Amino acid sequence: MTTRSLDQIEDMCNRVVTPHTLHSSGRNTAVDCKLNVHGSRDFGLFHIGYGASLAVQVPAIDDDDRLAILLAPSGAGQVKVERQESTLTGSRGAVLAFGPEIWLDYDEDCETLALLFSRRKISEHLARILGREIAQPVAFQMELSLDTPSGSSFQRLIQYAAEELRQPHSLTRQLPAVRQQLEQLVISTLLLSQPHTFSSLLLQPQSAAAPFYVKKAEAYIEAHFAEALSLADIAAHAGVSVRSLQNGFQNFRKMTPMAFLRSVRLQRCRQALLRADPAVSTVTQIAMSCGFSHLGEFAAHYGRMFGETPKQTLFRTSYL
Repeated sequence: MTTRSLDQIEDMCNRVVTPHTLHSSGRNTAVDCKLNVHGSRDFGLFHIGYGASLAVQVPAIDDDDRLAILLAPSGAGQVKVERQESTLTGSRGAVLAFGPEIWLDYDEDCETLALLFSRRKISEHLARILGREIAQPVAFQMELSLDTPSGSSFQRLIQYAAEELRQPHSLTRQLPAVRQQLEQLVISTLLLSQPHTFSSLLLQPQSAAAPFYVKKAEAYIEAHFAEALSLADIAAHAGVSVRSLQNGFQNFRKMTPMAFLRSVRLQRCRQALLRADPAVSTVTQIAMSCGFSHLGEFAAHYGRMFGETPKQTLFRTSYL
């Protein structure tokens, strides 16, 4: 999309990305804007150049769980989030979580490239890497250094991902499995290269492989998660005492067997909610089919793990 109307580009940003308010910050109020948006809401590309000095206000948003990696392929800009400030240049980017108010100041020649992610997916991916439940969303350092070896590598990957999303006939656009693999690669690289609240846990040496009885218990839980399982049932199937099973999970999974069971149930429940038709299915029906009997406790654990309510998941729209 190309336009010289500030109102038109503001309306487009509001509809397909997130609410914006644009303010001209220079003497020349004319704009020569180029905007491209590709991909899905949870993994999408937003590339814009305003052709004028502008200030952009993104208001505080409570129900948007996305994160943006923001680069400036040309020109320069500035980012302000609460008391934090960061510059946008060829060697500095930013990692921005929607939620608090964001202010962006762009020079006339500045172009920005934003890759949008779901913070829920980032937390889920990290939980799979760690083999444990994540109690709170991942919070990243805002300033993204692109002049380090890891930063340069990450910048090349972002540019590649952006090009794949931009090309209408790319495998990323045509095949969901390829898009998912690319998304997971970018998320993994982000988690390993950019400081965040779980960096020390992620980078610490990993423990030895779990013993057979822990893996056997996990397989049994995965196969029977919807049933009324007790700790004694799981231990009996694994062929060890309750105490040995508890110690094995604590030493090798950093959680109890029952916490692992709850995590499996929550993951399966989320999958069912995302597939369900809200006109036919209810949260209560799906939760109970996954083994939950205390709905208040279920909702609390679900919110902590995924950052949204079960009802929000049931009514989620996956694409722009």
